[in-house]
Amino acid sequence: MRHAQIYLLILALPGMMGCETTPKVDNPVLGPPPPRLESALKQQKLEESAVASHARDRKNLLEGDFAESDNPFETPVITASTTSDEIASSAVAEPVEDLQDSTVVAMVNGMPLFVSDILGVYDFQLRQAEQRMEPDEYQKLRRALVKRDLKGHVERLLLLHEMKTTLKKEQLDMLNQHLETAFEDQRIPELQKQMGVNSPQELEDKLNEQGRSLIFEKEQFMKQQSAIQFMAVRAKAKDSFSREEVLARYRSHIKDYEVPAKVQWQRIRITYSKHGGKDKAIAVLDEVIHKLQSGADFGEIAKQYSDGTRADKNGSWGWTRSGSLAEPEVEEALFSLPIGEVSQVFETDTSFQIVKVNGRKQAGHIPFADVQGKLEQKMISESRMKSTTKLLDELYAKAIIESEYKIEKGQDVNPANGKSAAN
Repeated sequence: MRHAQIYLLILALPGMMGCETTPKVDNPVLGPPPPRLESALKQQKLEESAVASHARDRKNLLEGDFAESDNPFETPVITASTTSDEIASSAVAEPVEDLQDSTVVAMVNGMPLFVSDILGVYDFQLRQAEQRMEPDEYQKLRRALVKRDLKGHVERLLLLHEMKTTLKKEQLDMLNQHLETAFEDQRIPELQKQMGVNSPQELEDKLNEQGRSLIFEKEQFMKQQSAIQFMAVRAKAKDSFSREEVLARYRSHIKDYEVPAKVQWQRIRITYSKHGGKDKAIAVLDEVIHKLQSGADFGEIAKQYSDGTRADKNGSWGWTRSGSLAEPEVEEALFSLPIGEVSQVFETDTSFQIVKVNGRKQAGHIPFADVQGKLEQKMISESRMKSTTKLLDELYAKAIIESEYKIEKGQDVNPANGKSAAN
């Protein structure tokens, strides 16, 4: 059972925010699988020391569900050899002072966001980096990571604040209970498998080696999944489209499904240079023509006389798209000659060529039935993106955010002089 599905039922309890449009749950136990928040929701590959953080772009919001991948705030891996420029070539704020773990980098609706909240998942990698980097470069790296990941953390706090101020206490209690159960019953076994250990204590020891702990993992899990589940309910994205809606989309984008004409053919190519010049090549060409007129097999003649790269394959070419050949006259013949007919001789700057058409497919379109399912999924993803963006924009509009960085909805985080507020 996918634990991501359980929590939606709690969030969708009657009376939530007094909204009549609360998603209905047909199954009395499970709700619809939630979309994921920020990036691909993939849990860090612990054995590779991959690290979790918060996505920089809404493009990848809500592309799947938690059971497919585990971390809603995934970013690329950093290693001991990673430089700050590789982390954020244009995202580094000029260092004013060392960033301490206790430094508050933002206040979101009165909730502090500490450096440790952002860099905690990088602890193991940062400790390695500190050993090989100059102090200034190391601080530059820390600032780059904070700058890169700050917006995702801010958006998570916006969601958590909205959740805590709109859900009833019993709803929050039930959600926390289910999340704790999911962490114990599913997340811990997943971590044990990833880390190659057999017990929670062994897992704790392994995590400690990386500067982490089960308590930290649980805190991250609870925050992340609370935000995801709340987003899944509040965003109200469409989870299906009718055949008529998908067909209308298909017709309005019919050019996306065009299939060019194709031809299957053979060629005999006699190059001038291979035979000591054009005049001597003509003698070979005359011999080829004579044999073809005598009924010899085109492929056998190509294998014997052709200087082309496909001579050993009887001069055969696979399905070739219209517009892909360098010689316009040859292509015109391939798409106009009757199937099975041999062409005239084509004379180019470097060779004589004779072609034969073996098969042809006319231009057309990929049938609607072949793309209906994939197209509907694309439309669902677009709906999720749109509704997610709308919800986050609404939360930004009424939020009070104070930070040394400028945080704009839908924009990258940029350093700003002094504190700024989004309200």
